[in-house]
Amino acid sequence: MSQPEFLYVEQPALDQLQKSKWSYLDGRELAPDISNIRSSFKEVVLTPNLEQAIKRINPWISEENLRKIIREITMIQTSTLMEANQWIWQRLTQYFSVDQDLGKGRRGQTVKLIDFDNIQNNEFLCVNQFKVQGTIQSIIPDIILFVNGLPLGVIECKSPYITDPMEAGINQLRRYANLRNPETNEGCQKLFNYNQLMISTHRDVA
Repeated sequence: MSQPEFLYVEQPALDQLQKSKWSYLDGRELAPDISNIRSSFKEVVLTPNLEQAIKRINPWISEENLRKIIREITMIQTSTLMEANQWIWQRLTQYFSVDQDLGKGRRGQTVKLIDFDNIQNNEFLCVNQFKVQGTIQSIIPDIILFVNGLPLGVIECKSPYITDPMEAGINQLRRYANLRNPETNEGCQKLFNYNQLMISTHRDVA
């Protein structure tokens, strides 16, 4: 995307997000060859950010249980996108349970991925130009919304001057999620395992 096009298409959404207290980062700064956040373009979770968030929200958690939860989140054991998405939604809203002794014997403890009681205790990060390697090819969604390192939102921004920009954005999102032609593996389903919100927008319309 050229700089003038970026300023007209993506920038309004990024500006609005930053006004709503989302931090911003250029996704190219998260490339594996220049950042220690990701070891591969196949990784869609910002694991260090997720680790920090879990420890911040659950300061009592042991390193063993932290590693266990990170492993479960980043290596989801389901066969379909719908199953994976539902599993993540349940972990976000109904939480994890781990066995740990906090001084009164080993028992089940609740681990939260998002602090719904203290919103300021979470990290909200909007990232553009975040390259993700799919099965056949790479995709670069316009904007990804990370909450505590989890890619919970994907925004596709279109120029209002193309034919039916809203339809084009929705079609692009479906391609990215492998929902348009699943047998072709044209997108990257893994990114959408975590997704809770897909947005198609052009200028001030969404």
